[in-house]
Amino acid sequence: MNVLIVNSFHYYRGGDSAYTFGLSNLLERVGGHKVVHFAMKHPLNLPSDYSEFFVPEIDLVEELKKSRIASGVRVLRRAIYSNDSKRRLGALLDRYPVDIAHIQNIHGHITPSIFHVLRSRSIPIVWTLHDYFLVCPNSTFFSENKICEMCQGKNFYKVVINKCRKKSLAASLVVMLEEHVDRVLGLLEMVNFFIAPSHFLRDKMIEYGFPPDKVIHIPNFIGTKSIRPSLNNDGYILYSGRLSHEKGLITLVRAISLCDSVRLLIVGDGPLRKELGAMVETSAQERIEFLGHLDREKLWKIIAGALFVVMPSEWYENFPYSILEAFASAKAVIGSRTGGIPQLVRVGETGLLFEPGNADDLAEKIQWMVKHSKERQEMGRRARELVEKEYNPELHYKRLMEVYEAALKKYVRATGDIDCF
Repeated sequence: MNVLIVNSFHYYRGGDSAYTFGLSNLLERVGGHKVVHFAMKHPLNLPSDYSEFFVPEIDLVEELKKSRIASGVRVLRRAIYSNDSKRRLGALLDRYPVDIAHIQNIHGHITPSIFHVLRSRSIPIVWTLHDYFLVCPNSTFFSENKICEMCQGKNFYKVVINKCRKKSLAASLVVMLEEHVDRVLGLLEMVNFFIAPSHFLRDKMIEYGFPPDKVIHIPNFIGTKSIRPSLNNDGYILYSGRLSHEKGLITLVRAISLCDSVRLLIVGDGPLRKELGAMVETSAQERIEFLGHLDREKLWKIIAGALFVVMPSEWYENFPYSILEAFASAKAVIGSRTGGIPQLVRVGETGLLFEPGNADDLAEKIQWMVKHSKERQEMGRRARELVEKEYNPELHYKRLMEVYEAALKKYVRATGDIDCF
């Protein structure tokens, strides 16, 4: 089978990219399938045989900052409905025909406009959802530093009123228009199946009107054969991920300041870095260290040396790779009780949960985990067993093939009977 994988970013940028590369390897290694990639050009891109067809790089945030008519037109032509993406994908498929398309994160750079090309060639479409963009223009259900579901009922204009997208009126207007264009043109109806990595995301999509029989739960996966479980530690706890408000890092820093002699390493970068640095200087300067971005080899070493990992998110996390990575290294996780985190962090088995935004509750859980080494190590062992049993590559491949086969077997042009889109 020839599989087209479409993701805007062809370098390790986040969970969507990690899944894309893992999926590509899985399809080629286990199934012997040929994978064809379509993405955006970028200096950090990994080598690809298909890069000549990739769409040109565009920094939407920087373009919107220019406040020029030409920049605005460029963003609108690219981020809402991209004829250039259609043309380039058509040229790619002319040279490399495929049997099925597996979509990842495409909003703002490639756009669902390419579905017209896929449908015209009778290519079924499967879409793995990495965030909530199809029901929330801000993609996170998070605005003004709190959970927000004001757009429910297709009230997407509220994202503009509240300037939810990067606190920018222009950026918010662009994502609102994209939401409406996708629906007016029936682009979402062209998708055969949506794949939700977490039960929470699937339930939320159905709550917002997506047909239950088209939203399939398939959890993400991680290979553990090359990852040695580590029950030893170097005496620190770890956070790894983006440094932004929805990740709950202010709560984490406050919690650390309430704990005695607990050392925290923070891996990653983001818009909250400067504010967090100022907080650390006044609360726990000697016990919190920022490591910035690390390559994957260094990150694995840092994970292996951790007592445990903390995931303090305050938005509806989907199915965090950082938790899977911790589990693969036999590290327990303290996570917030929100989104898809409780599906992974099972209290007393693979970690502990705390109330999102509650620094006192988090501090209590951190201190308990530090003091109870025997229980912590047992949680780590169970976490490793969990990913080996339920989130392994072979099981993911089997589940995915069932969806592919169903999409190929039941392929029909959308009849327009899905009025919720």
